[in-house]
Amino acid sequence: MARIISIDTLRDERRKQNIEADVPFIGPGGTPGSVSKRIVNGEMDTYELTRPIGEMLTTPAGLYELVQKSVIDLELGREQMPLLYQPIYRSIEDKNFTEFVDIVPFLNAQIVFLEHMELEEIKLGYRKLGAKDTVPIVTWASGFQITEDMRVYDKTWEVAQYNRALGEAYNSLLNHIHLYPIISYNYPSKNKTSANTTETTYREKLRATLKAALAHASQDRNTDTRAPRRPNILLASSAKRWDIEEVLQRMVIGGTEYPAISGIDTMIFYDGWTVTVGEKTYEYPGVDPNKAYLVEGRKFFVELVKHDLLVDAGNADLSRLVEELVVARARRGVVASPVNAVEEITLP
Repeated sequence: MARIISIDTLRDERRKQNIEADVPFIGPGGTPGSVSKRIVNGEMDTYELTRPIGEMLTTPAGLYELVQKSVIDLELGREQMPLLYQPIYRSIEDKNFTEFVDIVPFLNAQIVFLEHMELEEIKLGYRKLGAKDTVPIVTWASGFQITEDMRVYDKTWEVAQYNRALGEAYNSLLNHIHLYPIISYNYPSKNKTSANTTETTYREKLRATLKAALAHASQDRNTDTRAPRRPNILLASSAKRWDIEEVLQRMVIGGTEYPAISGIDTMIFYDGWTVTVGEKTYEYPGVDPNKAYLVEGRKFFVELVKHDLLVDAGNADLSRLVEELVVARARRGVVASPVNAVEEITLP
């Protein structure tokens, strides 16, 4: 049975886990710090302030504590929007990444083991160099203001809501920047499978379409390595979840028994995300219910992390009655080569 990955299934998995991790942040004056994030039996420990928010803003120690609360509240928001893309991507974290990173080593490093004869030179690893290509490390940032009204009326609950929304927005961004390159790519015919129209019932057509997609993908060979595509992940809309789960299993249709379809070990269901900020609506598209994507995971997809989300507070603006700004930012890049790893499927 393939593993099912969706917002709901990942939340259910987290409810069964015990987790403890240190989450970094930038304290007052640029001092680095961290706060412990604990999840016990799926319940995450919250961080309660010891004094009203107005008092916290008056001293460095209070501001430091306020940032700690912001980080924990933000993590609560991230728990509500789990990351879906991780089975597809390798992750490389390096604080020394430059603004533009040469992607050739991540996709075209090649190694072979050969029998070594006495006094013969060992065959060393090789990097196939083609046209130079780079990926930018992008700075992603957001934040909110702690206003004088929040202090005067002690709206600690309002600050907590902003923090959680910040965490949800960040994980939604990560899902988008990693999955959108797959669902938005204009695939050539060698990466496409059309919907089956010859079978009788919808279930038979869907099953035949998925089988044809697996077969078609295996016939395509990488132009550099000559290796065939071996997709193991199916990316689709949650609207098709139950139909796809059903036809991949052993089933009987019209008295004919069909064996389970092998090769797919993970199914990811992604519906995108929408938020309205002020008068503007931002939308991250999900998978079209009429499409699905067979993906060969890890090999041609890499996330480059210079640093993950960092949170700090500062820069009051008296002219606008802003007492503090809470700012979160991360620096990341994405390497994706859908043409080498993805089969686009039109569903019946």
